[in-house]
Amino acid sequence: MGLYDITIKPIARKLEPQTASRLAMSYYKWTGLVPGGRMIRRWIHKNRPVGLQKELFGLNFYNPVGLSSGLDLNAELYNDLSNLGFSFTVVGPLGRKEIAVAVANIQKDRPNDIIAACIDRDYVDAFSFAYDFFDFFIIDLGEDDNTDIIDNLLDARLLEESYKPIVIRLGEGVPNSGLEDVIHYCMMNSVDGIELRDLNQIKFAYSLTLSRLPIISDTRINCPEDAQAALEAGASLVEVREGLLREGPSFINKVLKKLLSASKSSNKV
Repeated sequence: MGLYDITIKPIARKLEPQTASRLAMSYYKWTGLVPGGRMIRRWIHKNRPVGLQKELFGLNFYNPVGLSSGLDLNAELYNDLSNLGFSFTVVGPLGRKEIAVAVANIQKDRPNDIIAACIDRDYVDAFSFAYDFFDFFIIDLGEDDNTDIIDNLLDARLLEESYKPIVIRLGEGVPNSGLEDVIHYCMMNSVDGIELRDLNQIKFAYSLTLSRLPIISDTRINCPEDAQAALEAGASLVEVREGLLREGPSFINKVLKKLLSASKSSNKV
């Protein structure tokens, strides 16, 4: 039983999600200040198991599991959290004001792994300001399947010297008809991927794309089996939040072991 299990888990399980998130982030912040803490954490959690590597969007992910947005709001703890086993961290959600804070933090502590920005307002200003500091961008449209704002972001990307992937995130309430429209838009307009919040959405999207448009799962991953189910439904990457809050740092190890075991079993068939 680790320190998180003793000090944070019993309390976090009784709190509202936002309060639990703040409590958990405080724990990771203070434990990350221990001299050599990052190196020790990376060694303890053995976060780069061979056999789960994946190339997507032109980026090399050393496993398909990332940290969802909503925890590292202003890019304060991405390096500490990636040492738990995440191959990428999503910062935010962010607008123009929050992006300025996040960029200032990144300039003080350069990312060791892949880092993405989730933008849910002030889209063009936030995207342009953040462009040089993140590896890819998740544009959160919520329950709105109107893609007009994406046209502006694609135009803005053309003005940049380097290419950064753009992923559209949709909410659980978007119907299949709206989801189908967004998928067709993505495939016709060089949008790099789509992020979905519901397992049935993922299955429907995969039936339309058959891997031609990468899917990121941001469903509720409460156990390793949930992560495996999302990948089997058609997701290329999965994001974790709830399970980390409920179970602590050991949760990521459990997820990676499950996925590695499933991968080895699949290769034997």
